[in-house]
Amino acid sequence: MAAKHARSGDMPQNSAHSKSFSNDVRHDAARRSSRGRSASLDRSPLPSQVRTPLSAEAKERKRSVASDALKSADSCQNRGSNGAHGRHASDPTLLQREQLARYSRDNSSNYRSRRKKMALWKKALIAVGSLILLAVCATGAYALWFSGQLDERLSMGDQQDAAVDDVLSSPIAGEPFYMLLLGSDSREGSGTSGNAAESGDNQRSDVMILVRVDAKNKQVTMVSIPRDTPLTLEDGGIVKLNEAYNIGGAAYSIKAVSDLTGVPITHYAEVHFSEFQDLVDKLGGVEVDVPIELSYKDALTGEWVTLQPGVQTLDGQQAQIFARARHEYETDQDAHRQNNIRTLLEAIITKVLEKPFYELPDTVLNLAESVGTDLNAADLVTLAMEYAGGSGSMTMYSCTGPTDGDINESAGGIWLCYENPEGWANLMSVVDAGEDPSGLDVNSTAIIPAAA
Repeated sequence: MAAKHARSGDMPQNSAHSKSFSNDVRHDAARRSSRGRSASLDRSPLPSQVRTPLSAEAKERKRSVASDALKSADSCQNRGSNGAHGRHASDPTLLQREQLARYSRDNSSNYRSRRKKMALWKKALIAVGSLILLAVCATGAYALWFSGQLDERLSMGDQQDAAVDDVLSSPIAGEPFYMLLLGSDSREGSGTSGNAAESGDNQRSDVMILVRVDAKNKQVTMVSIPRDTPLTLEDGGIVKLNEAYNIGGAAYSIKAVSDLTGVPITHYAEVHFSEFQDLVDKLGGVEVDVPIELSYKDALTGEWVTLQPGVQTLDGQQAQIFARARHEYETDQDAHRQNNIRTLLEAIITKVLEKPFYELPDTVLNLAESVGTDLNAADLVTLAMEYAGGSGSMTMYSCTGPTDGDINESAGGIWLCYENPEGWANLMSVVDAGEDPSGLDVNSTAIIPAAA
């Protein structure tokens, strides 16, 4: 019982402790409940976040917008690339923005590819430009060199150039002009004449051709001046016209021919017979039609050269014989000789004009070594361009001035052509008009002295 009492005596203590523990539990639960309510209050939506139920009209409008969006997406997917085109059409700047974005530095692969292509093009353009510049510089340098070389070879010497310039007339731009071609014979000791005054160191112009040049119409007219045409000197003496060169050089020959024909002479060129032979050889020969068998003694070599009739290519020596021989012709011997010379000149012009363009500079330089003239490189280039197109595009006329004549006792018993001013006037009026003078009768108006 005591023991039981003792156990029962312990219970009051345990009861008080249990009551205190129960109070603590209740206080903790109350605090947790209080915190939960506070958290619940913190998570409550703001007044602006409270959703208001949609009306029926709003719901219908929302469904309509969603449906339109779905249709638009399907349409863009079906169109593919056409969709981009449509966007670009409605917004032209959109394509530019997309292209800029495609090749911007942010799109590194496209940017590097584009930059590489541009670099290649720049290099190619620089290379081409450099080549063009180099070609232009080289062409300009060659043109200057060519011009200087040509002018040097064409010059007749400062003294003769100045004398010729004094008697030449000034050209009129764009108009036809007259040019005198002289073939002079100055072979020392050649014995080309039995007359001592007309042989050896004395120079004569056995070939005198007045050329009318009409570049606008690509026309050339050649008029042979007979060497036996009478020339009255200042002292009253009478000589052959070819003696003018021996008396006063090229300048006096120009003046004498201008006075005879009544036309101003603007340019002049001269070829020596020995150089004429070289000129033909440099061209590789010229093709002519030899009318009859011709024989002549070469004054330089002393050998007799014979030409057979027919079309053939003559070398320099043969061409010289063709230009000199005349005794084989029964009548009008000098007229036939002059005709042969014009035939040779036409053949030379044809040969030069038919040369390939790239061979012309060397050809011209080679020929210039055998020709002296007042023309300079610029003049010749201008003429060459105006007559470009080959000999087939050019019209050439030729004739001989009055040739009838007889022994003239008042001139010391030498053979001279008759005075014929009317014949020369009629001839030059036809030539000056650009017409063909070949069929004109120029001898019927000759002044024939009365028989003694």
